[in-house]
Amino acid sequence: MPVQSPSIESTLAMEQTHTPPPITIFDTIPLGLVLTLAKPYLAGQSAEEAIQVAHKIYAEHKFCGTLDILGEDAPTPEHCEGYIDAYKQLFDAVQASQIKTNNAREQLTVSMKPSMFSTMAPQHGSASEKAQEDAFDRITRVVDYALKKEINVTLEAEDHRWTNFQLEAYFALINAGYTNLGTVIQTRLFRTENDIKRFDERMRVRLVIGIYNEPAQIAHTDKRIMKDLLVQYSGHLLSQGVYVELATHDTKCIDTFYQYVAVPQKVPSNQFEHQMLQGVPRQKIQKPLRNGQYFKDLQSNVPAADVPYLQQLESTAVPVRMYLPFGTAKVSGAYCRRRLRENPNMITYGIKNFFGVQ
Repeated sequence: MPVQSPSIESTLAMEQTHTPPPITIFDTIPLGLVLTLAKPYLAGQSAEEAIQVAHKIYAEHKFCGTLDILGEDAPTPEHCEGYIDAYKQLFDAVQASQIKTNNAREQLTVSMKPSMFSTMAPQHGSASEKAQEDAFDRITRVVDYALKKEINVTLEAEDHRWTNFQLEAYFALINAGYTNLGTVIQTRLFRTENDIKRFDERMRVRLVIGIYNEPAQIAHTDKRIMKDLLVQYSGHLLSQGVYVELATHDTKCIDTFYQYVAVPQKVPSNQFEHQMLQGVPRQKIQKPLRNGQYFKDLQSNVPAADVPYLQQLESTAVPVRMYLPFGTAKVSGAYCRRRLRENPNMITYGIKNFFGVQ
């Protein structure tokens, strides 16, 4: 499928300043302990292990899964090509062991990061332009292979240096006719208010607050605002016909989404889903969303005109998809440290998981 590479100039239009996050206790404790604390959130070290986890959670709870090979910031072209091979092997494995369901939305999907396919982050200069062109070519090859295997993939968001490249690559591939590609939007970035205007009914978006700590000059720093925008932006995207993957563990945020977006707009149940990280103890809301009980409970608290819509959601329910990252200890370490830095409560979640507390 012929694809025109996005304009390199357009991928350099925002701030390129990148300040490393401050040193925290999670940067000083041994890798082994970090991995122990974060173990509930990892789906194993190999594709086979991750696929087994995906089948297990589907068999037990009918939760879907999206698989993510951990890794970022490829240092050499050889590493980039290695990631391409790893993803092709993952697609082969998924195709050979896909979830057996009549609902295509419940099948396994795959996520990937832009920096896995580039030897440097976007910046001004001919070397960076060449790296971005090569990265776009590699991402196209991965998406094309996935399309042939009938697998949906998501091009993830990273820190703000990558946002232009990520989005321009995404729109270029969508405009080239790829129907199996989604991407990620972070509500913490100021620019997102304008970015969401570019999305339409051909597109799929995982809407998140974002895990990367960004400069206050370009991003919100108050999570309450980020979560409010998560609901607000979901309404805009849904009204534009976009398939929305609402990715949050905040139960109040989910309640607000239904109160102010899904119910008032009567959003069809086939236009959105919920996504959460495997290991975060949220089954008290995950199960009711998946089996329809959540919508049955809402019916006594809404005007009579809204009851038929909630009854429809009760009968169809809504997909709940678990994010299932996997990788060797070496590559999992950076991911786990970042997760723990951003949300130290994950240690508490881990203890709750150990004792079976929801």
